[in-house]
Amino acid sequence: MALIIEELNRAQRVQVRYRMDGDKFTLGRAYDNDAVLEDIHSDAHHAEIRRDEDGHYYLRDLDSVNGCQLLGNLKDKSVKPDNIEVHKVSSGDLLQCGKSRFRIFNSSEAMPGAVPLHSLENLFSSLSHPVGAILLLLCFGCASVLLSYLGYARTYQWTVAVNILATAMIAMVIYAGIWAFIGRVVKHETHFFTHLSIAALGALCYTAWEWLRGVINYNFAVGTTLQIMDFLVLVIILPAMLWSACYLATNLTRGWRWGVALALPLTFLGFGLSESISDINDFSELPEISTELKYDNMLFRTPVPMQDFIGNSAKIFDIPIKKKETTEENTESSSSEEQSSAPEVES
Repeated sequence: MALIIEELNRAQRVQVRYRMDGDKFTLGRAYDNDAVLEDIHSDAHHAEIRRDEDGHYYLRDLDSVNGCQLLGNLKDKSVKPDNIEVHKVSSGDLLQCGKSRFRIFNSSEAMPGAVPLHSLENLFSSLSHPVGAILLLLCFGCASVLLSYLGYARTYQWTVAVNILATAMIAMVIYAGIWAFIGRVVKHETHFFTHLSIAALGALCYTAWEWLRGVINYNFAVGTTLQIMDFLVLVIILPAMLWSACYLATNLTRGWRWGVALALPLTFLGFGLSESISDINDFSELPEISTELKYDNMLFRTPVPMQDFIGNSAKIFDIPIKKKETTEENTESSSSEEQSSAPEVES
């Protein structure tokens, strides 16, 4: 039976694995050690592990400056942290020499089963190519410029297009850069171009919805209902983007991933939607009409002539006011009652 010694980095991920098959294993900064440490807080010959005649392993501190510490045991939670000079090594021990941390296991330790790859791994792999990510980013920028051009009432200036194109691309790059940085810190994997491709795809989907929303409002003048439709579209796009980012950049479990992906967008979007719903029944003196500029071929409904619209406007906008009617008889009876109830004055 051999001993497996795992050197950990600051993120507690395995950096190097060593296998101890002999009777002695040394750790330190000197080049003649079995594990050469890149740690200024460790000595040239910091510690050693020896196997006795009974097959037990012992860690011995070699009078180092910063010593050796037992931080705990991954399999036995009753083991408490302690400074050690000589320690009988058990499978699952977590040790620190200087600032370097190690996990020690027996080579006969049972390993858990392999985690199956997610069904989206192939999709993420195809989105990781730099050329594809840049093309998706350019498509989103051009779609944003085209959408603004189609709805622009004045003479279109090139500075407007440059501003929209630059803003869209910078926002996508910042988004991908933030998640790539998180992934680098947490999982030591950046996936920058994958994040960029996902962000560009989500933005493209929402840009397409903006165009469709304008056509719907142009034909049916749905008004406030558009905000509810926006909520439904964003509640699909944003959780999908956030779930993908959490999957690529963090070590969150499946449940936590879905919780974060759903809770954050629903919380922020819910506040705006609740305000919109509360204003639906409020009376407005002006009718809800579409003021967007669109071509005639985008009108799918049959236009209503102006004279017909004005003639039917009373049915649409006039609100009948019910008045309390009083008959003459009720008026006379009330006046006679007042006279009879008045006190008589003696002459």
